[in-house]
Amino acid sequence: MPDWIRNHYELIGVVLATLTLVLAWFQFRKKDPPTISLERSPLKHSAIISGSHNQVFLGHAAPVLAQTQRPRPEITAPNFVYVPGKRKSVFISPWAREGFCNPLTQHQRENSVDAFVLKFENRKPESDCTIGRGLNVIAKLKFHHKNGVTARDIDYGVWLNSPCNSTDMGIGDTRELMLLCVLESGVVTFEDRRSGNRYFDSEGFSYFEYLNIDDYNRVDVTLVDQNSQATLSVKLKFWREGANFCTSEL
Repeated sequence: MPDWIRNHYELIGVVLATLTLVLAWFQFRKKDPPTISLERSPLKHSAIISGSHNQVFLGHAAPVLAQTQRPRPEITAPNFVYVPGKRKSVFISPWAREGFCNPLTQHQRENSVDAFVLKFENRKPESDCTIGRGLNVIAKLKFHHKNGVTARDIDYGVWLNSPCNSTDMGIGDTRELMLLCVLESGVVTFEDRRSGNRYFDSEGFSYFEYLNIDDYNRVDVTLVDQNSQATLSVKLKFWREGANFCTSEL
C-alpha cells in the first residue's frame, strides 16, 4: 500500500462514509413524497389528516352513525255512512262532562227538549275491504239562510252522550249528532265549546252556544276523523211540518 494512503487512511474513511450518506439521501428523495390532505370530518370541531404514510385523528367525539327513520304505521280509516235522522227527547245537562244525553231519570225526562238528531254509522262494506275505528270524530256544520246568501258555520257540532266535542265510533257503531231543537226562543242549533281541560261554569251551561235558525233551511254536515283524516260530507234540506221536522238529501 503506498505511503500516502497509509498516512491518510482515517481521512479517506471519513470521506467514504460521507459519500455513502449523501447517496442514501438522494435515493430517498427520488421516492414519491407522501400526499397529505386535510378535510373536515363529520365530527364537530374535529379534523382528519390522512396520507399515504400516516393517518391522524384529532378530537374525541364518537363517529356519527346515520339514523334510519322507521316508517309510520298506516292507519286504517273508518267508513262513515249517513243514516236518516229522527225526532227524540234530549236532556241538556248543566255539567260539561255529561253534555247532551239521552234522559235516563224521571228528572231528566221532565226537563228534556224536543230535538232532531242525525245518525251516522261506521259501516263495514259488503266487500272484503278493511275499515278501522274512528277515535276522534268531529262534526262541522254550515247552515244556509233561505235567502240563499247568508250562512253560519258551526266548528264543532254536539254529539249525544259524549264528554267532549268529538266522539269515537267503532266498527258497526252508530252515533247521534244534535241538529236542532225547539226552545221558547224558536228553532236553535248548538256549537260545542268543550276542548282540553278548559273549565266551564256548570251552573251557566257555558260549555255550548246556541244559534237561532228559524230562517235557515239547508245544512252541510262534514264528519272528520282527526286520526285517519277520513271524511264524509252530507248536504241536507230541512223543514218543519207541524210538530215534526223532515229532512231530504240534496
